[in-house]
Amino acid sequence: MIELIYKGMCPNCGGDIESERLAKGLVCKKCLPKEIEHEKLCDVLEEGEYLRICELNYQYARFEHFFQEKTGFALRSLQQMWAKRFFLGRSFALLAPTGIGKSTFGLSLAAFLQGKSYLIFPTQLLAIEATKRLETLGAKPLLYNSSLS
Repeated sequence: MIELIYKGMCPNCGGDIESERLAKGLVCKKCLPKEIEHEKLCDVLEEGEYLRICELNYQYARFEHFFQEKTGFALRSLQQMWAKRFFLGRSFALLAPTGIGKSTFGLSLAAFLQGKSYLIFPTQLLAIEATKRLETLGAKPLLYNSSLS
């Protein structure tokens, strides 16, 4: 086999990489001088884009497990995409028809994060329902009702 060098194609640093390493799913020699099994890359890399992908996959897997454990359902494909966008730190809006799981996704993510999350609902009834659902997900929500002030 003729060895090729791909310019700027290392999935970790964006540097040059040999075709053989790329075919094995590895990173360039600069990022990882010694070849190891592809499955162990996340354990040995110290920096770079590939490590960011490893961290994304780890956070996503944790959330996916949490979601299934708390709701009893697997993430739908749209919810999977939203979760990955969230863990990548990208800003986005949840645009989908009724019944797709926007509220369940948002409430589950808020409970998973266990920190401050601000959720805004158009009606008092929806806010109260969301508060109850958050409690079933293990969160301790605080409900602010603007009509009470």
